[in-house]
Amino acid sequence: MGGTDKVKRWRLLLALLMTIVAASAEEIIDQIVAVVDDEIILESEVYQYLQFSIGSQVSLDSIPPAKLDSLHAMVLDDLIAQKLLLTRARTDSIAVSTKEVDKELDARVSSLMEQVGGQDKLESYYDMPLSRIKKNFRPLVEETLLIERIRRQKLQSVKVSRSEVVAFWEQIKDSLPPLQDGIRLAHILLQDKVSETSTQAAIAKADSARKILESGQITFEEFASRNSDDPGSASRGGKLGTTSRGDLVPEYEAAAYAMEPGDISQPVVSQFGVHLIRLEDRTGEKITTSHILFAIVPASEDQNQTKSLADSLVTVLRAGGNFVELTREFSIDTKTAAAGGDLGWFSPQELPDDFRAPVEGLEKGDYSEPFRTRFGVHIIKIADRIYSREITLVEDFGRVEQMALAKKQDDEFRKWVDELRAETYVEKK
Repeated sequence: MGGTDKVKRWRLLLALLMTIVAASAEEIIDQIVAVVDDEIILESEVYQYLQFSIGSQVSLDSIPPAKLDSLHAMVLDDLIAQKLLLTRARTDSIAVSTKEVDKELDARVSSLMEQVGGQDKLESYYDMPLSRIKKNFRPLVEETLLIERIRRQKLQSVKVSRSEVVAFWEQIKDSLPPLQDGIRLAHILLQDKVSETSTQAAIAKADSARKILESGQITFEEFASRNSDDPGSASRGGKLGTTSRGDLVPEYEAAAYAMEPGDISQPVVSQFGVHLIRLEDRTGEKITTSHILFAIVPASEDQNQTKSLADSLVTVLRAGGNFVELTREFSIDTKTAAAGGDLGWFSPQELPDDFRAPVEGLEKGDYSEPFRTRFGVHIIKIADRIYSREITLVEDFGRVEQMALAKKQDDEFRKWVDELRAETYVEKK
């Protein structure tokens, strides 16, 4: 397996672990299949990783037994490597900060929400509120960051010389497919700053709803299912379920913990909008609540201010302004801002529908006009653009160099894992 594939699989680890957490225990009778130092690997982990690797559309039952055994062995070896690195990271006292974990957790969960179609679908899949999902996955995120950090530290000194790149090119040049059309995008994402007028409008709606509920004209559950702007809980009559202190945003918790069972709160403003909260039950530090959410909708003047800022940024950029600096200052996309807004490479077919028209006809270094999607207002930079042609060492030395480096790093990584395995207690059951 090449270095690029290895990196991709490492980046998929958290999503795999999330799949394991959500998996039904009835599907696999668990047993320990391997022990690595003080860590264990369960049969369910292997099969869930295997299912994740081949895709949810392929049934494991459809794979020939011999091939399934081979895949099982490969997956088990990968999981053993993960545990070896985790053990080594802890031995070397490698740590990640709370801020790093929070940032990565938010980015991973946001990515999952995009993949499944939103927060409500994610909450429905795991049958728990977003706050609980984050709390459950936080230890997994921390472990993933530890593994990535120790791997990066080990391989950061690995370099390739020009002669190594040339030798690598001679080995693979006849097997390389031609380059296909591709476009690399970076963006600045701006979000409307909601005015006090918009906030007060949402508060007024919530206050009016509270009066209707108190009059008994409609039940809390009925009102939530019809009117709440939180689709995940609206489908359950507003129920968020049972949570512990720290699971929910501070404003929500401050109100909920001060209530008596059956009470309906005054309007509570949080980052998600305006809530009406009903306390269902409280046992110690655990509360069971329902809520109705009223979204704070940006007024036209809020949107116009965002558009004016976007237009001014485009003017500055086209006059030679520093895109990376402006991205870090203004973009609210935390996943990409630190990397200069980089969104990566896309084939023409892979471009998001909202992006196709704005980047049509633009070349490397060009900037799009500002445009709005459901995420906010985007300014797109064409970071790079290539058209179909054969790869050559002269034109694509940097690309070949990265491939050679990835191959060398993968070889070094494999040797290191073998060394760790030789000095660590590992037993396959």
